[in-house]
Order: sequence, then structure tokens, then C-alpha cells
Amino acid sequence: MAPLSTPQLRHREASYFCSEFIAHCGPPYDSYFHMVCYFDAFLSALTSVEEMVDDASKAKLRGSDRFRFIKALRNISTHHSVLASSQLDSKFIRPFTRHIFNSVGDTQASSGNLAINYDRFRVMFDAIEAERPSEKHTIAVAKSHLSALEARPQPVFLEQIMHESLAEVEAIVA
Repeated sequence: MAPLSTPQLRHREASYFCSEFIAHCGPPYDSYFHMVCYFDAFLSALTSVEEMVDDASKAKLRGSDRFRFIKALRNISTHHSVLASSQLDSKFIRPFTRHIFNSVGDTQASSGNLAINYDRFRVMFDAIEAERPSEKHTIAVAKSHLSALEARPQPVFLEQIMHESLAEVEAIVA
């Protein structure tokens, strides 16, 4: 840890939380609870890099639709709802769908990952924009990135978005 700058350390933490998220997406550690915990920790760690970098790096992060999307998810998770929660008392319906993959004859019996549910994200973003008009620009950028994700081959998994975000931030803090 000693040779790492503060933003690099925070990036390394986010990378660790991402790897733990993935490790808990299937055997032998399949745990939806842990997936949710590590995803929340990932969001907090990665977005905190913005407050730890110089102004030029901060401008690069703020200019990234991907980073702004992750930041919007962190804001929702922190202030509104546990994103991956399926509880009835949750403010929003879970915007992810868990895909389970079965493998016949392989060492892992199954694994799962969270895929983006675009309609649920739009409902969530619209509700937050109506509730907090001051976040209109951030939500507009998040919606734009959501549309870009939707244009990709489907499904788009949360793991992909996490890896892409890590790579983008790493390029800035390296």
C-alpha cells in the first residue's frame, strides 16, 4: 500500500470489491447478499477517487459518461435505495435481472450475474429527477449512458460495466 497514491489505493479497493463481487456470482461462494455488499462498496470506492485527484483528472472523470453513470448509481445507492435489493419496502424495483447459467459436466454447476434492466433504470432515473431537479444534468448523462449500454449486444452485465469503469479510472490515476 505504501507506494500507492490515495486515488490509486482507492482504485485498488474498488478493484478488490469488483473481484469479490464476481467471486460471489456463482459456486463455490454464490451469495446474493455478498454480491450486493461488494457492489455497494465498489460504487463508493470508485466514485470517491474524484475527490482525491487533481483538477485536470477530476475534469476527465466528470467528462466521462461512464463515470457519471457509476456516480449516479452510487448516489442512488447511498441516498435512495439499495440498488440490488428485491425487498418490497425498497424505494425502487431492483434494476437488475439475475441471469443463471447452468453448465452440464463442468466443475461449476452454475453461476449467475446481474444484467441491466433498462426500463427499471429509466423509471428510477425519472423518479429521482422529479424528486431532485438539481440533479437533472447528472441524471441526463446517466440516461444517455444507459442508452449507449442498451445499444450493445444484450444482455449487458454489471460485471462488464464494473470492469470498464475500473479501466477508465485506472488510466487517469496510474
